Amino acid sequence: MTHNYFTIIRKHTVKIASVILVSSCLSPIDFPTDNLGNRLVVSGQVSPLADQNYVQLGRTADTDRLPFPVSRALVQLFDNFGNVYSYKEDEFNPGVYLLDDFSGVAATTYFIRIETAEGEMYESNPEAIPESAGQITTYFDFQREEVTDLEGIITSQPFIRIYSNSILPSLSGDAFIKWNVDEAFLLSPTDFPDPFSSVPPACYIVQNADPQRITLFNGEEVKAESVEGFLVGSRIVDWSFHERHYFTIYQTSLTKDAYEYWRKVNIAANQVGSIFDTPPAEIIGNIRNVNQPAEKVLGYFQACNQTFNRFFLVKADVPFPVPASTCTFDNRNYLDYQMRCLDCLSLRNSSYRRPDWF
Repeated sequence: MTHNYFTIIRKHTVKIASVILVSSCLSPIDFPTDNLGNRLVVSGQVSPLADQNYVQLGRTADTDRLPFPVSRALVQLFDNFGNVYSYKEDEFNPGVYLLDDFSGVAATTYFIRIETAEGEMYESNPEAIPESAGQITTYFDFQREEVTDLEGIITSQPFIRIYSNSILPSLSGDAFIKWNVDEAFLLSPTDFPDPFSSVPPACYIVQNADPQRITLFNGEEVKAESVEGFLVGSRIVDWSFHERHYFTIYQTSLTKDAYEYWRKVNIAANQVGSIFDTPPAEIIGNIRNVNQPAEKVLGYFQACNQTFNRFFLVKADVPFPVPASTCTFDNRNYLDYQMRCLDCLSLRNSSYRRPDWF
């Protein structure tokens, strides 16, 4: 999920590390911004895939940092048949709300209603799930790429690059498609000796594998039944490949309004992270305050159709040396271990919840 906007109360210039798709180099780009704190940000979707129905809520900070999660909200999904479904806040991720045992239905119209703990009421514009998501197969290769960091230092790094061969949905209208790649891997914290020989539980990290990339297709501009060899994700090979590492490639059929929203995100943010990272400018989506229509709400709730392809790699599959794990116990000073080795929940997007397919 995957898996980004905001902040500053005064006009300033934000230095943004942006992946340039052709060269895969990191380049700083200046954007003048004029953003305010305490803006509500909504990211979510309704999908036929049961594990892809979520709403994430946050409020922007007054400084250049991640937004604060919005907890204890009442979040409900409505359809055009009068049915109402209630979300539950994820116990491992404050501000993330999930629908249990629910799958969206193609051609059905949905919207969400959010009531915050302070009594503020928000709704999304209704959208109908597209009829089809098409089909997808994927493949990958490994390449070395030159990467330029923010200090201008160029290094050669090993990357896995993931490609899709996609059959586009056959719809009565034009297809609007978005691809994204999620990853899931295991982090085992350092097992320090103790008199009970207890082993600390491992964490599972599930996140967007390439959050700087927004990959879109507009069927109004390009008439095609399929696309082949389409680069949809690129990820540096690091310590996380020591254990089984999953990649899930989602092909998402969007409404035209949702496509336009992501197109603007792609242009304005220049592919700088997920919807909950600091953006260079605010982008208003399809969420409104019911009682205060003039309030600007960031983010989007989309009705989408999805298909996916999933594969996993083990260390032996990687044709490059995998950087050594730093969490193995070797009698070093306790303070020498990185925080993720002492508390695996300190790593962003980590939890003790094991995905069903892991």
